[in-house]
Amino acid sequence: IPQHRTALSIIQYHSSTTRQFSADQNDQIVTVSLETSSGTKELQIQKGEILRSAMLRRGSSPHNGRARLINCRGLGTCGTCAVEIESSDNTNSGGGAVEPNERNTKENIRLNFPPHGSSDQSANLRLACQVQVMDDITIRKRTGFWGQDTTSELADEYDAELWFGELEYVLDNKSPMREEE
Repeated sequence: IPQHRTALSIIQYHSSTTRQFSADQNDQIVTVSLETSSGTKELQIQKGEILRSAMLRRGSSPHNGRARLINCRGLGTCGTCAVEIESSDNTNSGGGAVEPNERNTKENIRLNFPPHGSSDQSANLRLACQVQVMDDITIRKRTGFWGQDTTSELADEYDAELWFGELEYVLDNKSPMREEE
């Protein structure tokens, strides 16, 4: 009799195999400076972490307002985690400070579709769920449900709300392994 994997067994498997940082990676810490209307907050993260996961794990949300609940959980399809990224050497889209260096296909499609895609949209706009942080960066969160506002107005800072617990990270298969906290 073949064993069938139920949704519950997959959730239980994922919960028991959550990616963890290894102790020898502690020297690979990078800084993400999050700029919001409240000011600048620095997050110390592991080099190679997906930006969305890194922010949520440290109590900050890449999403504005109700988008903290209504989002694609890292699929790259909703666009609510859009942030402007600048590397420490002021290169566009994070330069070599994030991977991939340029927008991937999901980002290109989503960020060229309304409400994103206006002619005055920042060239530095990226989806936090699609980039790995490899060096120090500054990110700016703009106003609007999707963070799409093209004015210089920054969004409020929102605390992370993990509505689905560890399932918030189920699509993150790129962040380095973590030790139990």
